[in-house]
Formats: sequence, structure tokens, C-alpha cells
Amino acid sequence: MRVPSRRLSLAGALIAATIVASCGGAPVLPAAPSTRDPLAGVYSARGGGGALEAVIPLTRAFAKLHPGVIWQGLDDVGSDAGIKLVQSGDLDLSFISREPKSAEAPGIVTVPIGATGTGVAVSASNAVAGLTRDQLAKIFRGELTDWRDVGGAPGSIHVLMREVGAATRAAFEAYCFGGKPATGYAKNAIEVNSYDETVRSMKSFQGSIGIMSVTSQSFAEASIRFLAVDGVSPTRETLADGTYRMRRPLYLVYPSDPAKVKPAIRAFIDFVNGPEGQHILATL
Repeated sequence: MRVPSRRLSLAGALIAATIVASCGGAPVLPAAPSTRDPLAGVYSARGGGGALEAVIPLTRAFAKLHPGVIWQGLDDVGSDAGIKLVQSGDLDLSFISREPKSAEAPGIVTVPIGATGTGVAVSASNAVAGLTRDQLAKIFRGELTDWRDVGGAPGSIHVLMREVGAATRAAFEAYCFGGKPATGYAKNAIEVNSYDETVRSMKSFQGSIGIMSVTSQSFAEASIRFLAVDGVSPTRETLADGTYRMRRPLYLVYPSDPAKVKPAIRAFIDFVNGPEGQHILATL
């Protein structure tokens, strides 16, 4: 009688295993399949640049716990755009560096992750140590045009202003003008669209004054320094205790519809609100 080949194969495997065992070795069995992290995947996150300093260490720590999680983006598209992209479903997660506007609230949930501020920066060689709110308003409106008018060395003031919609600009306008300046900005004002562009412009024009988010990156930039505003310098301490007035809250933003929140994003939010996430935020 002929024995089917499958039985012969099985019998051969058993005989081989028995021989290996009798020679003092253990049979080599197939490895058990590894368990895939159900959260593994690629997730998109973009938003306001002022929040990146808090967002990046949070996402890195979460990715260490879940190596299959890959964050795509993590760059500055602005707070306005970040909220719109979450609302449209084009982003899994966003982050903003200001309070959400009432018109933006529908369809989103915010999670606080700290605070930043809008700092007023000048060239590191500028002798002026600080300005008052009134002096800032006059400079940015073009009513004060020479540094000697505010205690500095003679030289023209070049005004750099962030683009409309930037959280840095909104905080500056709210503090110095109570909104947008009624008479507009200085005629020589140059609009810049990012932190990097602001720094490059300040290097080109030594008499420049500009605004930017207060972050480790801006603190570390040797070519510039922040001015005290109404006697208070922007530091981590003055931002934390609220004595620096141009303070901006930071938030994560995700859809309010639970069906639109991916499991990994929900797990990330839980991580941020949990002990490890809060420890990371407390040590920034």
C-alpha cells in the first residue's frame, strides 16, 4: 500500500527531531509569530510652531512606547491652518499656540500642554534693553523711527511683522493695540512668514525689531535677543507665572466626533494627560 507523501513528510520530521534529541540537542521549532502593536501606523500632526517645543518631546516619548507609531509632519503650518485641517479630516492631530476662536470651536477638542509667549526681538548688538507698550505701539505704527528716540544708538528702525493670522502677531496686537492698530503699521514694515525668515531679515538689517515665539530655539539664537516689555523679560518663569503679559496658551487639537479619532490618537491624548506626559510638560 502506498503511503501519502504528506504522511511521509510528517514522519520524516518526527524522526529528525528524535535523532536531534537523542544527540543531546533540542528540536528547532518554528518561531511564534510576533504580536503587532495595534496602534502601529503613520499619523499626521501639524500646527502652530510655538507649540512644537512641547509637542516634539511628547510624540517622541509616545513613539518609544509604541515603536510602530510614526508621526508625519510635526511642522509649522500655523494655528489657523492646523485647526482647519483637523476639521476637514486632513490631519489626525494638530497643535496651536493661542486660544481657539469661538468660530473654530465646533468640531474640535483642545488639550492644554503649557504656554509660550510672543517676544520682541532685536539684534544682539542693540543697546536698548527694554521698551514700554506705548513705545512698541509707536514704533510699529511708524511714529518712532530712530533707535535714539528710545535710548539706543542713532540708526533707523526696521519693523518686521509676522503675517496676518499668525498667533505671534495676534498676541502682540492684542497687548499693544487692543486689536489691530487703527492707523496701520509703519510704511517701511516688512511682513515675514516664519521664525527663520524673521531671523534672516534681522541679520540683514541690524536696526530691525521683530516678534517671534519664545522658545529654546529663539533663546539659543546668538544673533538676536529679547527685549523686556514694561520691565518684564520673557523667560520660562515669567511665562509660567503670567507676569510676562504677551503669554499664549498651547493646545493639542483633535476631532470632537469620536468616530473620527483614531485609536492611536486617543491613546496619545491619554498618554499626554497621564503621569508620564505631564512629567514631560513640567520639565520643559
